Amino acid sequence: MSKYAIPSRVFLEMGGWRQPLVMVDRIDDYKYGDNGYIKIIKHVTYNEPYMAGHFPEDPIMPGVLISEIFGQASEYLSFLTDICDIWQEKYQQEMRTLRDIHSNIYDENMRSIIRTRRSQVRGVLASQNLKFKEIAWPGDTIEVVSKLSFADSNGFKHYAVSAHVGKKLISQGVIINFRETK
Repeated sequence: MSKYAIPSRVFLEMGGWRQPLVMVDRIDDYKYGDNGYIKIIKHVTYNEPYMAGHFPEDPIMPGVLISEIFGQASEYLSFLTDICDIWQEKYQQEMRTLRDIHSNIYDENMRSIIRTRRSQVRGVLASQNLKFKEIAWPGDTIEVVSKLSFADSNGFKHYAVSAHVGKKLISQGVIINFRETK
């Protein structure tokens, strides 16, 4: 676990999701820039509402929800990048890592940027060539990495995503995100 975790209250302000669709438990790492990425954690538990029906005798994490984790991780990557860009523009101070963001997270100016940006951005996601190779069971911890591959001329961002349980690759593919500001 990163010692630079974003506090849960702020974490919820950053994301556009609420229960029961919060699929990211924690952001473990973030790097800004051309080789930027985000690493997030999702703990799979028996208490998740979908586990009761998927499948009652042998519950597993539904693939469609792993896709949702990919989408949320990719949006957090875009959102944190937005925050870093806005902070740089306003305060001429670079933020390039989760540690940099964490060092400013209690600053009221940062919180204002987060709330304002969250109210401005909305988007849609699509998945492409997602492959499911293994199963995630209750008790597993899924680690997802999302990296921006490229942004096309129409404003769509393409992310290479992968999910691991321990060292075992359980899923990978591409998430496409289109975001617009209000």
